[in-house]
Amino acid sequence: MALVLDLEDERDFLLEALPGTARRRRPWLAITLAVLVVAVVLVCIAGNERQANTQFDQADHSVVQTTDRIAASETELTEVRNNLRFLGLQISVSQTALSADTTLLQGVRAALAQAQTDASDKASYIVSLKTCQGGVQQALNALSVGDQSHAVAALTAVSTACQSAATASA
Repeated sequence: MALVLDLEDERDFLLEALPGTARRRRPWLAITLAVLVVAVVLVCIAGNERQANTQFDQADHSVVQTTDRIAASETELTEVRNNLRFLGLQISVSQTALSADTTLLQGVRAALAQAQTDASDKASYIVSLKTCQGGVQQALNALSVGDQSHAVAALTAVSTACQSAATASA
């Protein structure tokens, strides 16, 4: 406590040593300094507030841009989903058509195989018929000139072909 009293006494002594005008300026100087400190603090607060507002505006702008990008991406994804559904339906329809076409193709192949077999059988029949006809014609020619032995020989030579033609036609 003695130290506090000594400091107060020393301050009073220093103030008394100052001329009268200096003592009167002292309160104004303190007020001016206080006003300046308050002004500096207010300027700093205003600067910080302005910087905070700028940062908030930038963040808000970024959020709006991100929201717009998300909305655009969602729209694109919806379009892609719709396209995929449409493609899925097309694939399903194509698979059904392919299955039907495959069944039809198998039927056509079976019919073609049967037609080829029939054509081969008919070709053999025609060959047998022509051979038979050729032998019968030779026999008739031989009979027309009275050569019965050549007629019998011609018919005997084509008898197998004629038998085949007769069996095939039945």
